[in-house]
Amino acid sequence: MDDLPHKANIIASLILQRPMCIRCIATKASTSETVVAASIDGMATVMRLRREFSGRCLACGCIDTVVSFARADLT
Repeated sequence: MDDLPHKANIIASLILQRPMCIRCIATKASTSETVVAASIDGMATVMRLRREFSGRCLACGCIDTVVSFARADLT
Protein backbone atom coordinates (compact mmCIF):
# COMPACT_ATOMS: atom_id res chain seq x y z
CA MET A 1 0.00 0.00 0.00
CA ASP A 2 3.03 2.31 -0.28
CA ASP A 3 1.65 3.45 -3.61
CA LEU A 4 -1.69 4.51 -2.09
CA PRO A 5 -1.10 8.31 -2.20
CA HIS A 6 -0.11 8.11 -5.87
CA LYS A 7 -3.13 5.96 -6.69
CA ALA A 8 -5.39 8.31 -4.72
CA ASN A 9 -4.26 11.17 -6.98
CA ILE A 10 -5.09 9.15 -10.08
CA ILE A 11 -8.45 8.10 -8.66
CA ALA A 12 -9.31 11.70 -7.75
CA SER A 13 -8.54 12.87 -11.27
CA LEU A 14 -10.72 10.10 -12.71
CA ILE A 15 -13.78 10.93 -10.62
CA LEU A 16 -13.34 14.64 -11.28
CA GLN A 17 -14.11 13.87 -14.91
CA ARG A 18 -17.33 11.89 -14.40
CA PRO A 19 -19.15 9.51 -12.04
CA MET A 20 -17.62 6.05 -12.32
CA CYS A 21 -18.11 2.62 -10.80
CA ILE A 22 -15.40 1.07 -8.65
CA ARG A 23 -14.56 -1.51 -11.32
CA CYS A 24 -13.90 1.15 -13.98
CA ILE A 25 -11.92 3.31 -11.57
CA ALA A 26 -9.74 0.30 -10.67
CA THR A 27 -9.21 -0.60 -14.32
CA LYS A 28 -8.32 2.93 -15.40
CA ALA A 29 -6.04 3.46 -12.37
CA SER A 30 -4.36 0.06 -12.90
CA THR A 31 -5.04 -1.05 -9.37
CA SER A 32 -7.39 -3.27 -7.37
CA GLU A 33 -10.91 -2.49 -6.27
CA THR A 34 -9.64 -2.77 -2.67
CA VAL A 35 -7.15 0.06 -3.23
CA VAL A 36 -9.88 2.14 -4.88
CA ALA A 37 -12.23 1.62 -1.93
CA ALA A 38 -9.48 2.53 0.57
CA SER A 39 -8.58 5.64 -1.43
CA ILE A 40 -12.20 6.75 -1.65
CA ASP A 41 -12.68 6.22 2.09
CA GLY A 42 -9.57 8.34 2.73
CA MET A 43 -10.71 11.10 0.37
CA ALA A 44 -14.16 11.16 1.99
CA THR A 45 -12.59 12.34 5.26
CA VAL A 46 -11.42 15.59 3.66
CA MET A 47 -13.63 16.09 0.57
CA ARG A 48 -17.31 15.82 -0.21
CA LEU A 49 -17.87 12.76 -2.33
CA ARG A 50 -21.11 11.68 -3.88
CA ARG A 51 -22.06 8.00 -3.95
CA GLU A 52 -25.04 7.01 -6.02
CA PHE A 53 -26.05 3.44 -5.26
CA SER A 54 -28.07 3.01 -8.46
CA GLY A 55 -26.19 5.44 -10.66
CA ARG A 56 -24.95 4.98 -14.20
CA CYS A 57 -21.21 4.69 -14.67
CA LEU A 58 -20.31 7.15 -17.40
CA ALA A 59 -17.32 5.03 -18.42
CA CYS A 60 -18.96 1.63 -19.00
CA GLY A 61 -22.67 2.45 -18.78
CA CYS A 62 -23.54 -0.11 -16.10
CA ILE A 63 -25.98 0.66 -13.28
CA ASP A 64 -24.03 0.28 -10.05
CA THR A 65 -22.67 2.33 -7.18
CA VAL A 66 -20.85 5.26 -8.77
CA VAL A 67 -18.57 7.76 -7.13
CA SER A 68 -17.91 11.39 -8.01
CA PHE A 69 -17.03 14.63 -6.28
CA ALA A 70 -20.03 16.50 -4.88
CA ARG A 71 -20.53 19.77 -6.71
CA ALA A 72 -21.75 22.80 -4.82
CA ASP A 73 -24.52 23.43 -7.35
CA LEU A 74 -25.90 19.88 -6.90
CA THR A 75 -26.07 19.76 -3.11
